[in-house]
Amino acid sequence: MKTSQEMPHRDIYYFATYGICFIALGLGMSALGPMLPYLADHVSVSFAQISFLFTATSLGYLTGSAGGGRLFDRFQGHHLMLIALLTMAITVSLVPITSVFLPLLVVMFLLGVGQGIIDIGGNVNLLWVFQGRVGPYMNALHFCFGVGAFLSPIILHYVLRWSGGQITWPFWTLALLFLPGLFGLWSLSSPENPEKKDIEKDPNSINTRLVVLMVVLFFLYVGIEGGFGGWIFTYATEEKIASETGASYMNSIFWGALTLGRLLSVSLARKIAPSRLLMGNFILAILFLGLILLFPLQPAMVWVVSAGLGLALSSVFPTLLALGESRMKISGKVTGYFFFGSSLGGTLIPMALGQIFDYVGSFYIMLTLFLLTIAGLAVLISMLFASNSAGEKVRT
Repeated sequence: MKTSQEMPHRDIYYFATYGICFIALGLGMSALGPMLPYLADHVSVSFAQISFLFTATSLGYLTGSAGGGRLFDRFQGHHLMLIALLTMAITVSLVPITSVFLPLLVVMFLLGVGQGIIDIGGNVNLLWVFQGRVGPYMNALHFCFGVGAFLSPIILHYVLRWSGGQITWPFWTLALLFLPGLFGLWSLSSPENPEKKDIEKDPNSINTRLVVLMVVLFFLYVGIEGGFGGWIFTYATEEKIASETGASYMNSIFWGALTLGRLLSVSLARKIAPSRLLMGNFILAILFLGLILLFPLQPAMVWVVSAGLGLALSSVFPTLLALGESRMKISGKVTGYFFFGSSLGGTLIPMALGQIFDYVGSFYIMLTLFLLTIAGLAVLISMLFASNSAGEKVRT
């Protein structure tokens, strides 16, 4: 029997483990954007073709997260996450020594599988550990993701310079940075779903309308975040807005602002209702993307938008998950639906932006993101009506 003094220590250990895993996840998921031109040269393909790396990674992420949701209801969650983290380390090590495009797609798919399992595992296990207290901790967890995403372009840039432009060491450095999370996953027992028995008694208790709207919102949000974060480096360099060094920092400031916003949201989540936070997120995102449409080639404005959009989008994902936890019983299966939407958005939207970039023009990337954000606000309003109709979850 655990005493009341032991419980906070237990919480710290679990959060630290998931936080380290999410730093690794951020490092891996934001690495593709700044390395995209180098990978295109490495396998001798166009930007339109190399954009399918986003598709392969996101399809793997979809498989790992959506398919993995059910696995967390059946198997030890930490064992699944441990295997996934090893998969990430091995596949990212293979990227620079894979010089043919089709095998590279397979490697990126497997990397995405590992990322998807880590992502859903960290989120669903955190929900089970903290339950009704999860709001600030969920924002803090995604702050850890932002730390990794912010550092990744900077680390890759300097390792690339140190290695004389060879892409091998940047990816091998990432692989080494993926490993620390293994120790916590190995030493801590896997948490269990505290509502498992209630869900088994009433499997039809899921609010289908609310789940569908949340899935669509996750689809749009992750597509917007991944689309901007994945293409801003190439947009800035191809349009001569910034040098490669400047574009790397521009990419990093987007993820850095996302990180800062999540740190601020740890406190805000204790004081502001999730619905208000989400409305503010989308309204700010629309305003900043509107600015880049007005001044698409002005360096100062692109810097402002990179920082502002990251800040605006920062708390959407964790706040949505916290809102869902307050309105319905969260199983691995339900969380898998959410991640199905997010991974599908991460698959289709960056790929579509690559085709738009190559065949229509860079300006239309930003126009597409602007329109998607307006659509996200409309879905959010509908979701909040459904959420208010559902009411707060009764806790036992």
